[in-house]
Amino acid sequence: MDLRLTPAVLLILCSLIAVVLPCPDGCQCVANQAHCTHLSDFPKTLNASTSLLEILKSTFDSLKPEDFTNFTTAFSKLMIKATSLREVHPGTFDSTPNLVQMVISSTELRDLPETLFQHLQKLDVLILAENKLMVVRPQWFSQLADLTQVDLSRNFIKSVPVITFHPLTNLQKLSLSVNNITSLSRDTFKGLSQLQILRLNKNMLRELETGIFDDLVDLKELSLQDNKLLHLHRDLFSKTLTLQKLFLSNNQLTSLSQGIFLNLPLLSQISLHKNQLRSLGPGVFGPMLLRQLWLYDNKLNRLEDDTFRNLTQLQLLVLSRNQISHVSAGAFKGLTQLGEVSLHTNLLTTIEAGTFQELPRLVNISLEHNFIESFPLGFLQGVSHLGQIDLRNNSLPNLPKETLVALSAVREILLQQNPWRCDRDIIPLRDWLIQNPSKVNLTSVVCETPLSQYGEQIAMLTDEDLILHSPTEQTVLTSTEKRKKFSTPQPKRSTLSPAIKTTPNSETEDGTSSGQEEDGETCNKTPVILIVTAVVSTLVISAFIISCVCWRRKKRGKGEIGRQNKNSVL
Repeated sequence: MDLRLTPAVLLILCSLIAVVLPCPDGCQCVANQAHCTHLSDFPKTLNASTSLLEILKSTFDSLKPEDFTNFTTAFSKLMIKATSLREVHPGTFDSTPNLVQMVISSTELRDLPETLFQHLQKLDVLILAENKLMVVRPQWFSQLADLTQVDLSRNFIKSVPVITFHPLTNLQKLSLSVNNITSLSRDTFKGLSQLQILRLNKNMLRELETGIFDDLVDLKELSLQDNKLLHLHRDLFSKTLTLQKLFLSNNQLTSLSQGIFLNLPLLSQISLHKNQLRSLGPGVFGPMLLRQLWLYDNKLNRLEDDTFRNLTQLQLLVLSRNQISHVSAGAFKGLTQLGEVSLHTNLLTTIEAGTFQELPRLVNISLEHNFIESFPLGFLQGVSHLGQIDLRNNSLPNLPKETLVALSAVREILLQQNPWRCDRDIIPLRDWLIQNPSKVNLTSVVCETPLSQYGEQIAMLTDEDLILHSPTEQTVLTSTEKRKKFSTPQPKRSTLSPAIKTTPNSETEDGTSSGQEEDGETCNKTPVILIVTAVVSTLVISAFIISCVCWRRKKRGKGEIGRQNKNSVL
């Protein structure tokens, strides 16, 4: 055979071998991609032209340079997930310079060689999530200037050397979430002007140095929730003008500095729930595109005028499960797009007149689980129509005619679980219920006092039922001092039962005499014993009734934050 043909023949033979080389056991090989599961060793007989290798749920514990020596320049993606991998030897990836994506996650890795990635200068995505890495080594990233995404989440990292990410000038997404990081240097993110997403949530951060985000001029999403942050400097976000999403929930913030959110014109989503916020001033929020504001599970006690004035695009405002006892009439001023406001589970005893005026798109108001006893004239002033107002589990004994006229603008009203006192003062409510059966669930609006009317539907009461009970006679029974102390942001309503009757003094004295004889008198004890027995039986029966009523009252829920928005606009 002509020796000049030998190189060509060899090339053809090599190609034929590559084509016919069988796919390793445990792998599926399609179009230069190999997907392998449940391997005990790294696959040895892979096609040399493999471009993507994915290995899942395998038990081999190390990677070595020889594992990758047969791959050609076509090899560009490596994914190893949910394996027993404990060690990657130095130089393992020196023969795969064209890798652009590497995922090594859910393994037993605690550390990696410093120079492991030094020849992977084309690497675009590096995901090392959900391992057991204890440290981050700056040398890993020293030659990876083209990286756009780094994920180190769900490891055991405690600190990040200040220069670690400085070479990554093209980085767009960085995740350090779910680690044990306690602090970060002011220059940790220096030079990362292309960064758009930064996730630091679920760490142990207590403070953030002023200027730490100053170089992140293109940042769009910042996750800081689930840390231990106590305070945020007022200039912390002054340079992140492109920020669209900011997550700060579940920290320990007690206050927000004036102007802290003043220069975030593109912000459309923010979470501040589950902190310790006690107050909000009018200068906290600047003009922004915010649609929803979640402030539940804080310790807010008052809402002052103009607090939300700049949030002109806001559609949903959630202030539930705080300790709010007062809402100024101008607190919601400027919220012309607001469709729903939730104030349930607070300490409100009334609502000021005009509180909801100038809110033309308002559809739903949640006021359940408060202590509201009455409403002033004009409490719905300026509200032409509402979809729903929730007044469940308040302290309403009745509703006067003026209040009921205002409620006529509401399509649905929830009135159950109030201490309705069924005397002559309940007549306006009874008549209104009869005239508006579509607005209220009539079967759920029932008397709580007097005991003889307990559980009776108010709409079914006759004048004869009510004429026997004057308001003054029932004063002693209106101790729905359900109205107990508010101890936590998520209180359980422990309502004293209205079925408790005040025991007359004469009865008490009879009960405490215990049939004792006086001065040697030999009177027959039988009548006394019978009286004592009757008193004890009465007390037992009363205790049983009280227990039942208390059980019923305690069934009242706190109102679920996560319930679906009632506002169809939202």
